[in-house]
Amino acid sequence: MRGVFFVKIIVPAILVIVLFAISLSVVFIPMVEEGFMDRKKEMIRELTNSALSIIDEYHKETYRGNLTEEQAKEMAINRIKFIRYGDDGLDYFWITNMIPEMIMHPYRTDLNGRNISDYTDPHGTMLFTEAVKKVKDSGDGYIDYWWQWKDDSTRIVPKLSYVKGFEPWNWIVGTGIYLEDVKEEIKVIRGRIVRITILFVLLIAIIIFYITRQSLIIERRRIDAEEKLKQSRLKYKMLVEASTESAMMWLEGRLIYFNQPILSQTGYTGDELLNKRMDELFTLQNESIEDITQTLDESRNVEATLIAAGGKEIGVVLTISNVEINNKRGFIFIIKEVTRQLIRHKSEQMLEEELRTSLLLMNSPVKLFLRQPEYIDMDLTIREAADMMIRKQTELLFVTRNRTEIVGLLDHNAFITEVISGKKDHDTIIFSVMKSPVIYVNENILLFEALLLLDKENEDYLAVKNDQSKTTGFISKKDLLAAQQNAPFLLVKKIERAELVSQLQSLYDKLPGILTLLISTDSHSRNIAQISAAFSDAISKRVVELAIEKTGPPPVKFAFISLGSEGREEQTLKTDQDNAIIYHGKYSQEVNEYFLQLSGKITSWLNDIGYEYCIGEVMASNPRWCQPLSKWKEYFKEWVENSDPESILDISIFFDLRFVYGDKSLVDELKNEIIKIIDSEAVFFAHLAKSVSRLKGVTYSEKHKTIDLKKAMLPVVGFARVYALKNNVNETNTVSRLNSIIDRENINKSFIEEIVKAYEYLMFLRFRLQTAMILSNENPDNSLRIDELTNIEKATLKAALAEIAEIYTQLSFDFEGRTM
Repeated sequence: MRGVFFVKIIVPAILVIVLFAISLSVVFIPMVEEGFMDRKKEMIRELTNSALSIIDEYHKETYRGNLTEEQAKEMAINRIKFIRYGDDGLDYFWITNMIPEMIMHPYRTDLNGRNISDYTDPHGTMLFTEAVKKVKDSGDGYIDYWWQWKDDSTRIVPKLSYVKGFEPWNWIVGTGIYLEDVKEEIKVIRGRIVRITILFVLLIAIIIFYITRQSLIIERRRIDAEEKLKQSRLKYKMLVEASTESAMMWLEGRLIYFNQPILSQTGYTGDELLNKRMDELFTLQNESIEDITQTLDESRNVEATLIAAGGKEIGVVLTISNVEINNKRGFIFIIKEVTRQLIRHKSEQMLEEELRTSLLLMNSPVKLFLRQPEYIDMDLTIREAADMMIRKQTELLFVTRNRTEIVGLLDHNAFITEVISGKKDHDTIIFSVMKSPVIYVNENILLFEALLLLDKENEDYLAVKNDQSKTTGFISKKDLLAAQQNAPFLLVKKIERAELVSQLQSLYDKLPGILTLLISTDSHSRNIAQISAAFSDAISKRVVELAIEKTGPPPVKFAFISLGSEGREEQTLKTDQDNAIIYHGKYSQEVNEYFLQLSGKITSWLNDIGYEYCIGEVMASNPRWCQPLSKWKEYFKEWVENSDPESILDISIFFDLRFVYGDKSLVDELKNEIIKIIDSEAVFFAHLAKSVSRLKGVTYSEKHKTIDLKKAMLPVVGFARVYALKNNVNETNTVSRLNSIIDRENINKSFIEEIVKAYEYLMFLRFRLQTAMILSNENPDNSLRIDELTNIEKATLKAALAEIAEIYTQLSFDFEGRTM
């Protein structure tokens, strides 16, 4: 036994240690060193970009008429001249022009104003001429040379600098790192890795020794226990009663032994439990407990539901083992309760292999699945269309008027059905059987979005346009489903077919695993948010339908709407409920009581599934937010006409309302009314802007241990809401709102683009943080620990927060005419 154990356990463990040591020295350490140098290069590149952003701000002041160009240049030089960074605060920036002439060097002031085109380092490198060449060729680049050590002119060391041009002034800005510093840091890192490796090997050796000893002890005990179990029925009883897990023993279909944990778990008395049959205690989803016991060879683990006292259902993992006493067949059941976290973890493991490939496809644009279009004139006949389909080997034709304007689609199933049914003959013109109007999508939408749209519109085909609104082809539902066999789209379909809240809860538990896989494949944060929103909407819709089944049909038309982050399709895994109900007609007690009863079930079930109750009670179950359409119109009229910066912040989430289920016309009517109300109240926008300006911005500092990501994103949400409402933009999603106002507002396009990038980066960090916390069995929150970020992530976070801070200036210029 020991020899087998040594071969199976000890030898592989030793081989793993040896392979680990080899891979560490040959692969990992060089990779870490290379990655460290890359991060250093990225750092100086981002620092240079930060310096350029300062220069660009002064340049913009010349366009605003606040400064002359000479004043702006002088102020920019003085600003950059005194910027220092690094551990000792001696690292700096320098500026030349394209001649090159030194504009500013904080330590080599003797070079300032001089032509340095022939300046070389001790090894003959014409570094400044090389910098000009890099900028002319590609706009930026890295240069290697020798230079004095910071402010010590007597010490010349190798240096790597990053340079980038500032085209409006023909400047070049650069900064660098001393390679000796980098080598020293790499040496420290290498030493740490080696020490950690030694500790790791020692730890593994200790663990192997302990495992060997314990395993031998356990193995001896198991063998002894098996021998004793064969001796008598009494020994089996002792085994069952001694188990720390809930345990039962059955003999010829009758329960004979059980232990105290099973009584505590079920709430039954001993006599009650002895009188229960297997099928009265356990239910399985796809088979019966009797089928399992009849075909069981050795042992098996199955998921089951344990029916406890009072009809309470408990999810368990049931381990069933065969026993034999006096030639009578029996079974020992070990029952382990399955917690929500264990289900979630298991779901993640099961989904990982299943979804990894399909998630990559899901994030692909539909243009990858595009089919080339064939065109036919609408005045031709079905016979001619059939001939063309056979000749062109296609199943779909674009129907045109005068060979230019697309007026409909004709698929082979449509006219085959018409002809076979006798409704149409072969000489019928195409116009009478085509599908119209044509539904178009952009070629860059995701496969996942296209599938949802096809399903929603009950269509088999969608026409596709490019960014220039030119028709480029079509996509078919059959093609997309074939490529997306296991994608989240199918999970959404499972949600739509769920019959129990517990089934919806189980499907919701798969979401963290899916989002984790998306994050691990560097999916765009917008894609992640769209999938999360699609899950949320599907669950909300199904919950409403199940609640209607329990409550009865609604007395009048109604709409279930989402608000806040749900309304903006930006909910993360730390999002409580924000919803409401709008119903048709005037208020009546009978109708209102129905919808309050309905909404009570909806919000309660959503809470059970995982969407927590709103702390502020902004939910449909609150009578205030379950009202007829006329009352909602009164709400918005009062909010707009009597607005002030303090109160408007509390109700701003209502301006993010989005239709989820029911009669969409009620929501459309309310949105049209809101547009009419706010169009006549200019002061409303000033108050809304001021409420955003009063939000305390989040700044980056190494002194802060954590950053509240939700708080950091709020100014962007408010900023997008102000300008979207001002321009009658119907979008509720923050990024969509920002993209929609680019051409409608006199705001720098690059500024909006940078805000979008900053917002999406924070959203990505937020998803990554919360999925990791949930999968570690922690309650998700929005507090990001700075020390857990890489240097590049810290620099990016710092830049993102700095960009968001510019929002306040833009709001001030547009709504107050002064800087805040």
